[in-house]
Amino acid sequence: MNASGPTPKSAARLAELLGDQLPLIDTVPDSAFELVARARELVEAIVMTDVDAETRADVAVAIGAIAERLRTRRREHALYLVRHPDGRVESLVQAGAGRLNPQAPPIEWAALPAPPPPGSEPRSVEVRARCTFTAAHSGSPSRVHGGVVAAALDEVVGVAAAAAGASGMTVVLNVTLRAGTPFGVPVDIVGRYVRSEGRKRYASGEVLVDGQVTAQADLIAVSEARS
Repeated sequence: MNASGPTPKSAARLAELLGDQLPLIDTVPDSAFELVARARELVEAIVMTDVDAETRADVAVAIGAIAERLRTRRREHALYLVRHPDGRVESLVQAGAGRLNPQAPPIEWAALPAPPPPGSEPRSVEVRARCTFTAAHSGSPSRVHGGVVAAALDEVVGVAAAAAGASGMTVVLNVTLRAGTPFGVPVDIVGRYVRSEGRKRYASGEVLVDGQVTAQADLIAVSEARS
């Protein structure tokens, strides 16, 4: 997953350079996703636990031993890109929605088209996702922290721009929190590409709970200059 020469600034550009050198998604074992699922359960359990100090100490030792086992082999970079059969590239460990990152919101894509071929004109695209936040994402009582909501919107809206063939790096993200977003129940997140002006890409999106908008975002991204 490394390109020769200076490292490109974005994962999207790196994926473009590597092309068919990227591994396919089916090379990732099911056990990798299972590990992340169990880790997410562990984090929520730690957040909500009220066990005694001795039990906490014992568990801390056990977790330390597990972390040591996982550290016996490490990737050189915090980047893991794979390609899907339809040509879509997925970044598996990034913090926005990486399926191999237990700290990322557990976003699941309900509608996510593959991007057009490189060099194509951007097209109108809307993507849809679902996410069940947990107590580990809480801010106010029973509500998801606003920063976590913003991160999820940044991810989904940015992916909408990429799916339109207008990928770029986020430079402006305006988020309006209209109501509390609950955790523990599935919520919908929608993103859409709006337009481009030169290297600027504009996109927007919303978080919806039972059809009600609880947060909305407007995003400006800038595509990388070609050398």
